[in-house]
Amino acid sequence: MVQAHFTCPFSHLILSGRCGCQFGAKDCVAEKEFGACQDHETSSLCQTIYQNLRENSNFVLKTHNTNNLSVGQQSKIKMGGLLALQEVMGVDNGDKIDDIANLANKIKLTYPDLSDMPFSDLMPRIAKFKFRRKS
Repeated sequence: MVQAHFTCPFSHLILSGRCGCQFGAKDCVAEKEFGACQDHETSSLCQTIYQNLRENSNFVLKTHNTNNLSVGQQSKIKMGGLLALQEVMGVDNGDKIDDIANLANKIKLTYPDLSDMPFSDLMPRIAKFKFRRKS
């Protein structure tokens, strides 16, 4: 039986090994590998979380009238946002996310209306997030 795959907004974080997810999957088309989600509800929840982070990050990223974000800006929103949300949820995993699906479910339980997430607490972490640390 063929497993259905859904869009994962955090797939590059999972493929790069920076995050884990119980529903994360790798798929290939031709020779291109991409990440996908095996759970429709989780896929929708993660997309909504990302959209809320994206919409509230314009000021901090200085992208007010920009629809297209650079890969770096998207990474700041995604990884910085997940780390900030993890911190707000009281989970201490340092700079890694063990299971995005589990974190997304905790967020949804705490903030049933995702537009109520504490964006003022999240934005400083997103603003200062960098994948590479300067030595």
